[in-house]
Amino acid sequence: MTASIETTVCPIDAFDNLTLAREILHWMAAVNWAAAQAMKAGHTDYAKHLAGLGQHISDDWANHFDVEAEKLAIAHGMHKQ
Repeated sequence: MTASIETTVCPIDAFDNLTLAREILHWMAAVNWAAAQAMKAGHTDYAKHLAGLGQHISDDWANHFDVEAEKLAIAHGMHKQ
């Protein structure tokens, strides 16, 4: 006997992911603004580090949302096989 697999998606989880995405975009805007300000002020090392931080944040959260999208696709029969 096998246990059933939960295939429903909680609307609260979907809402949480969307509001999280919005928050992350605000973070990215702040990092980009800071990098631009650092460049304008001639602080190229800070600008490089901020750009690296922005890349890390983008990569990490892109992976998170890829996983979440895959969960939704599987739960709603849209998963590519």
